[in-house]
Amino acid sequence: MAYGFKVLSANGATQIDTSDSNQILYQEFTSGTTTAISGANLLNFKEMAVTVSGYSVGECLVFIRPTGTVTNVGAFVVPSSTGFSIWSDSNTSFYYYVFKKASSLSAPTGYGLVVYAADGTTVQYTSDTLAARVKGRLTGGGTITGSNLFGLGTYQYSRVTQYSFRRGNGDVFGWHWVWSATGLTWKTSIIFVGGGFTQNGGGVYANLSLPSVLAIEAPNP
Repeated sequence: MAYGFKVLSANGATQIDTSDSNQILYQEFTSGTTTAISGANLLNFKEMAVTVSGYSVGECLVFIRPTGTVTNVGAFVVPSSTGFSIWSDSNTSFYYYVFKKASSLSAPTGYGLVVYAADGTTVQYTSDTLAARVKGRLTGGGTITGSNLFGLGTYQYSRVTQYSFRRGNGDVFGWHWVWSATGLTWKTSIIFVGGGFTQNGGGVYANLSLPSVLAIEAPNP
């Protein structure tokens, strides 16, 4: 590049480049803390809905983390047109971050650093808001170690079954995060008991695709 601004990481990866119109940096749009979920247990996740003004399903990235002491807390996120819902197996509250493309954010009016693209108007970075710093990426399960880790809010059902020993609803298995004192794990297990098929016969629905997820390291909002 002849003129502009370019930032490289310690291993030579490009972080910001004003000459690259395809580069996308996500920065904090909003953040907060939910109220506590109630009625949840290990085999039946319960919901806490969060409304976010200006939320866009196609653009926003949601990252969550339980508050307080983190020990075997499981959760996943379902987006909606007005925000998102956190489903968890623990009766706790959650910190959350919502990130948008830096180009969708307004430039700050006070002091700080603002980097514009070559067109002179598109914001590529602003020092006023937190940038998403990826700690790790997983596909199809695994563990990321670290402290104060936030998991990408997503969901995918992996299996829906029917009880084979009695007439009634079966179980729903789904991908979700599980936090511990040393990190967080992406796994699939039962998230709803009694949410499966209602017919006799022991039918099974399976989704064999393996979702990819990200985790970031960030301070509590």
